[in-house]
Amino acid sequence: MQRTLLFMETDYSPGIAQMNVFFLQRKGIDLYQKLHTSETSRNILRFYHPKEVSGGVTIPIDSLVSGLSIAGELRWYIRRYMQDVLFEFPLKKFCTLALARQIYYDREVKPGTDWPFKRLYIIRRGCLISAQSIAQGAEYDDMPVISPDITRLFVWITEEEYLIPHRSTCNSEEEVEVEP
Repeated sequence: MQRTLLFMETDYSPGIAQMNVFFLQRKGIDLYQKLHTSETSRNILRFYHPKEVSGGVTIPIDSLVSGLSIAGELRWYIRRYMQDVLFEFPLKKFCTLALARQIYYDREVKPGTDWPFKRLYIIRRGCLISAQSIAQGAEYDDMPVISPDITRLFVWITEEEYLIPHRSTCNSEEEVEVEP
């Protein structure tokens, strides 16, 4: 079955809506401040304009490859301070870093409106509290809004991510590495 490519192109022409990379911060972390106070991350982000948002930081990008490049450059910060990295495409479509990599590097993955692998991310007061896979074929547009301080994101994921439950690091007490 041929999947249609609706919103994921590797590059956007001027005048087309930009993409964003959304870095979800861990509980108790002010990600914007961490990135701003670190000389290493300031050097990495010197040509970009990070914006502080509820739950983390977004960085506007013009192409999928530039977003993958930023994520690669910030991988130490991702492991230490972030819960997840999402790519936001025009029309409020989101995908995970793993799916973005498959789209760009494999060139065979082309999600369309019927993409079967989705996850519902629930963010409350800036922290990811739940990331549950959505059953294939389920209608998720009719899910009720629980509260105004809760953000729901419907995120397209890889088949592998669909089969493995997402582990929230919101309450994690794991060890962290020392900054390079």
